[in-house]
Amino acid sequence: MGRILYIIKFLFDKNIPIREKWWVIIPLIYILSPADLIPFPILGLGIVDDLVMLGFLLTIVYDKTKKYYFDKRHEDKDIIENVEYEIDEDEEK
Repeated sequence: MGRILYIIKFLFDKNIPIREKWWVIIPLIYILSPADLIPFPILGLGIVDDLVMLGFLLTIVYDKTKKYYFDKRHEDKDIIENVEYEIDEDEEK
């Protein structure tokens, strides 16, 4: 479920170029559209192109969002907050 949220964030992130987003959007539109490259009545192979596109979509989505997913998960790991400290002015230089 978390990965799906990162896919949505990936698609709406203004820092990601639109050409990267199209690799996810176009196959998704094709899978959801009723039009097929191979009509279903032809030997019952109409679902084959949908399965191929689904495999392609899953591969592309994984590749395109993998770096984005891991970068966002570890983005704030180096930030240290709420630490108390004091400056020792007596230290000799």
